[in-house]
Amino acid sequence: MMTPFLYIGPGLGVGAGILIVLVLLLIVASFGYLLWYRIKRATRKK
Repeated sequence: MMTPFLYIGPGLGVGAGILIVLVLLLIVASFGYLLWYRIKRATRKK
């Protein structure tokens, strides 16, 4: 019997849940960095 650690289905496995959370954190961090960079670039006075 296979281990349900990375099982994605009706009962989300622990490994799949951690993987999904990590991907979502990466997406949020990238968008946050883009917004921060645009605000920093817009407020720079030259």
